Amino acid sequence: MKILNEQLPMLNEILGAGMLPSETTIFTYGDTIYNPGGHELPDHLIEHEETHCDQQGNDPKKWWERYLIDPYFRIEQESEAYANQFAYICAKVKDRNKRSVICSDLARALSGPLYGSVISQQNAYNTIKVKSKVRP
Repeated sequence: MKILNEQLPMLNEILGAGMLPSETTIFTYGDTIYNPGGHELPDHLIEHEETHCDQQGNDPKKWWERYLIDPYFRIEQESEAYANQFAYICAKVKDRNKRSVICSDLARALSGPLYGSVISQQNAYNTIKVKSKVRP
């Protein structure tokens, strides 16, 4: 994947969809990660973004069009990406208490305003846990 230290060109569409990214939120369009903050990306976050690259396939424009108008599709796609991110982390972190905290942090992000707050934190936690096939 390519990483560009610039803002995703479609930021206005994202804001118009009610999503609230921070200045450091990264996005994937096709095979490119847009990293406006220019910060170093940990491997587990790249794993998350590679999931979006796979989801978008050969038509990232069509994927993004649906992602922006359908909050349930958005959660479905993000929960898969967070589950893959969590599984990646758990391959290195064996402590169950740490895994639980990490899953809670990911669930907080998934249930938050960036994605439209359309899923509860508990439901997000359970979804990540089930989709990752990892026990926190």
